[in-house]
Amino acid sequence: MKILRLRNINIKINIFMVVIFILFFLFGYTAEVFIVVLTVLIHELFHSFAAKKFGFSVDEIEIFPFGGIAKFEYLNTVSPIEEIFICVMGPLSNFLIMIIFMGIKSIYNDFYLIDYIIKINKLMLLINILPIFPLDGGKIIRAILSLFIGYKSSTVKLTHITYILCIFMMFYDILYEVTYNSIYTGLIVVFILTAAKKEKEMAAFVFIKSITRKANDINKKKKMKVHLLVCLRNIRVKEALECFLPNKYHIFIVIKSNGETIGTITEGQLIEGILNYGLDITMEELLIESKK
Repeated sequence: MKILRLRNINIKINIFMVVIFILFFLFGYTAEVFIVVLTVLIHELFHSFAAKKFGFSVDEIEIFPFGGIAKFEYLNTVSPIEEIFICVMGPLSNFLIMIIFMGIKSIYNDFYLIDYIIKINKLMLLINILPIFPLDGGKIIRAILSLFIGYKSSTVKLTHITYILCIFMMFYDILYEVTYNSIYTGLIVVFILTAAKKEKEMAAFVFIKSITRKANDINKKKKMKVHLLVCLRNIRVKEALECFLPNKYHIFIVIKSNGETIGTITEGQLIEGILNYGLDITMEELLIESKK
């Protein structure tokens, strides 16, 4: 449900959040739920304004019972450094609000809502820096890892960490007493697992997008750092792709098992080979085909 439009961004509240808002209102917690919604909105606006600084279009922000989602246009082409900056801005908003109201608390010590604002922002800060998808901490760690092991591999590793932590959360609740909080925890776990699965499925698509962006960057900047790799002649192209790093052009030196070099394959030749022969062709076969 759309509630307002702010700087060309549609602000929406999910229908389940509307139900929760009504329930909290009936039980006399109107101010508290308003603070939660406003805190989530500010968090997502910080993400959105940071994304706009890099030229990305932000269509809307939707607020859910478990947080918010800012929907970016073409965010799949974001570089690791840009992604880190965009993701950091959300928790930073919570940190700044927490610091501001801690200062206000020193003046108005007995005001309950000030304590509540500090508590909510502290909670959001701590939760969002967890190294799991779809939280900011998980995306930041993924972006850092992608600089060393590539986007796809880092996404898979963070997805596995997310699964492990979610299983731990469920077992912790089961072992220490099943309560109403356990039901809420279960819903959060389902939400996190669904989002993590989506991130993993999107990894291949994002990888292709990053290659397209890289080609545009080379034409624009006229230069790019090179990542040299050595590989045995019998490895398949799909294995070579696992080594791709963002914002670098790749050149593969193909060797025999005894270390003798038999040729080199550029990133452009590799991509062209995938289009013509598929992912299962070996590097040696691709080398032969590229020389024809």
